Amino acid sequence: MEQSNVRNPSCILSSTSLDGNITDYPLPEQNAQLSVTAVLNYCKSKILNPYLRLLSVVGLRPVIVNQQEPCFCFQLINFAYVMLLVALLLIGYFLQYMACFRRDRGFYYKIPNNEYLFQTDLTRNYETICHASILFSFIFPSVLHLSGYLHAVIIIRHSDDDQLPVLMERVFLSSTNLSNGLMSQKKLVRTLWTFVAFTVIWMILSLIAVNFMLGNGTINFKWLENNPPNVVNALKILMVVCTLWHDVVQATIISNYCLQAQLLTTYIQFLQEKLLQYPVQPLEWIRHIETFKKMLRYLNNEVAPSVCIFTFLNISCAISGLVWLFNYDNVEKETVPIMGISALNVVLWIFLALAPFIQASRLSNECDILRNAGQEVRTRPFGHQDTPRHDLDSILLYTASLKLRARLFCVPITGKYL
Repeated sequence: MEQSNVRNPSCILSSTSLDGNITDYPLPEQNAQLSVTAVLNYCKSKILNPYLRLLSVVGLRPVIVNQQEPCFCFQLINFAYVMLLVALLLIGYFLQYMACFRRDRGFYYKIPNNEYLFQTDLTRNYETICHASILFSFIFPSVLHLSGYLHAVIIIRHSDDDQLPVLMERVFLSSTNLSNGLMSQKKLVRTLWTFVAFTVIWMILSLIAVNFMLGNGTINFKWLENNPPNVVNALKILMVVCTLWHDVVQATIISNYCLQAQLLTTYIQFLQEKLLQYPVQPLEWIRHIETFKKMLRYLNNEVAPSVCIFTFLNISCAISGLVWLFNYDNVEKETVPIMGISALNVVLWIFLALAPFIQASRLSNECDILRNAGQEVRTRPFGHQDTPRHDLDSILLYTASLKLRARLFCVPITGKYL
């Protein structure tokens, strides 16, 4: 019954017209039903619906959603759209291999020896010019990148638990009875949009770095050395577009993890404030914590694996970029690090690699604070003077037994061990 009310706010108050403006909804004691409906409308209009559309563009959610009944035509369109996005990824991998373009250090060529300058075997000539391991520089990263995307698509689109909308609605609803609920909701919206803004800024800076590398590097497409300049220019543009799409995919998936971790962090904070500020039924409060545990388990077991794949790639790119930047890879090469752009490239990979760990450690820290909430209520009851002693003891025992952690690479992430 609780979930159905969340899904259909109109069933709570069908005769009231609302514009979704959070500044106009009354206090809970005036009209609880109106408050709930306004909060849900505010949540959907300000953050939920726009973000779900962004996920649909990336292919993580269906482009066309039929609310009435499943339609084969819509399913076919959604499947064809995902296949188009996968094809764009594959084209980008292949063009990067043809141009010997590596995301950690740009175009990477070795000056050919004189004995190879007059060879007619173009394949062998390319292999002597491109000083990069085919397996570890192109095949292995491409397979991991594609695997991370496909895993995220399968998990998010075919999961029985549509976690993100339910989680977002629960977080907003949990703040309706707090003393600073209005400010908390507005702050939460700003925080969530901040994650989206950082994602967009990261993609723009990455695009700038790629374009500078493209302008300063030597580009020789394998098998197309003698083609007209127009063909080569078209391939350059297509490679930039595909490379941008690679960044959009992994930045969106990582930001989705960070956003869900932030929602869970805020959710547990609201539940603690609710326990400390108002009398609550222990069984009801424990039920909310069990729901939180279920969502945390989903984040650790379903959402985290694809993020771990991208994080492994990002850490590898950052380390390899640092080796390239400080010139420890001492080989004769035609392209050399562009100090400013190479440094920016390394910083971008480090930032994207650290973001999930920072959010996971913040979530684990709130889980540790939750374990002390029962003791605080038991020793300093405040609004729980009328609550039976055995109910407070139940909350104390329950919170003391909690062992909740955000996990990456199947390892609990905490701040002091990070």
